[in-house]
Amino acid sequence: MNLNLKTVRWVAVIGLAVVLLSELLGSFPWKPRQGYGLVLLPLLGVAVAVVSLLLMPRAAGTLLRHRDLLIPFALLFIALQLLEWLSALSALRPVLAPSLPLHVFNLSAALSLNLLIVIGLWVGYATWMTAAILAFVRTGEDNPCKLWPSAFKQFWRVFVLELIGVGVVFVGTAVWISLIAVMGWFALVPMAVFGVAWNLATAAVLPVGFESEAGLGNAFRAGVRVSLAHLRQWWLLLLMHMVLLGTFIFFYSHRAGNTNVSWNVNVFWTGGYESDCRWYGKLLESYQTSKLPFVDTLLGLLFGAMAVAIKIAIVQRWKEGESPIPSVQPGAMPPSSDGGSVV
Repeated sequence: MNLNLKTVRWVAVIGLAVVLLSELLGSFPWKPRQGYGLVLLPLLGVAVAVVSLLLMPRAAGTLLRHRDLLIPFALLFIALQLLEWLSALSALRPVLAPSLPLHVFNLSAALSLNLLIVIGLWVGYATWMTAAILAFVRTGEDNPCKLWPSAFKQFWRVFVLELIGVGVVFVGTAVWISLIAVMGWFALVPMAVFGVAWNLATAAVLPVGFESEAGLGNAFRAGVRVSLAHLRQWWLLLLMHMVLLGTFIFFYSHRAGNTNVSWNVNVFWTGGYESDCRWYGKLLESYQTSKLPFVDTLLGLLFGAMAVAIKIAIVQRWKEGESPIPSVQPGAMPPSSDGGSVV
């Protein structure tokens, strides 16, 4: 099955327009203090732009010139919104909603058909996106449709790599939270260190593991070795990415004679194209109000595009000092004729 680029491009554009219009209409009427999100949105937009220009100008420029690389992300965004709409239908809610409770230490989760579909969509996106980035850096080919469906031969490999990346965060967070009873809130300090260290050590795991012919264990270790070997080339970029996503959050508010001071540590895995900005949710929680769907959607698009640019930067910098891979991996484009990488 071959995808036509022009058709897919129109599907992405029209689909995003429908989602944005729906979220805009769903944002009315506003509740008290929801407007604070409209202040945070441009501030985060400027922050992302500054970080991109200062710390990854080449990757950001690449994404601006080759916007078709964002097609997989746009389709993921549309699919997730469609799933949310379907889940709200009374006819499908009994099928998608029932869940199986899971418990790890003091953390709990609910496994449902809806969650399994979401996981499948995210892994499929990560597989396709990683293949597209590797192909572009190696050959300059910016049409992700040419990798459909060959890239998905690596679906289960990417699934396991992401399972390790997210699973370590989940279990590690559960352990550190359980230590709060012993260490008090001082346990948040090593938890933050753990989150930052894990993201720095696994930044290149997906692209390295994707094109590795070794077993999954060796592929993951190779990704960690590459991440640490090139750490000086992207540690500040990754740290700023984590800060913008909300690894460390501090809020001070004074309203009606009441002072509210809030600080939080959030641990998540950025290696899988993380795009959920915690600043917005925490801001509105501090002011005891709810999110505006339109603002939440725009923030998701902003940080989703940033995650793609960061992965491009990682692959570009990783490939610069290394010889090209002689064989073509599943889902990847063949090497360029001059044997070099397109950067």
